[in-house]
Amino acid sequence: GLQQARTIIRMLLEFAEQNPGMTKVLIGDALVNEDERLQQRMNQFVDRVELALRQCWKIAATQESLREEEATLRAGLLMAFVMGRWHRFAKSGFQKRPTETAAQQIALLLG
Repeated sequence: GLQQARTIIRMLLEFAEQNPGMTKVLIGDALVNEDERLQQRMNQFVDRVELALRQCWKIAATQESLREEEATLRAGLLMAFVMGRWHRFAKSGFQKRPTETAAQQIALLLG
């Protein structure tokens, strides 16, 4: 479960790093003057990823001595971390890579 969560987070960060234009879409900057449905779809994407992270935590709770009731809190925290990294990348003019020191921070978040 925890390995699945690490994989999902790394994939999201690496995707953003490889696709700076899509990063602006992911954080909503490129959707400011677009149809509201596009922003809703991006919100739905984020919700689905958070749901997947919640499921990863629940799986991990059955495999290790983790508290299953923390799944929703942990998933929200992990998704906030990913979105923060996306924002930092975009707002730095794509200079501060989302994967920079991410492995260590993910390890801290997943404890």
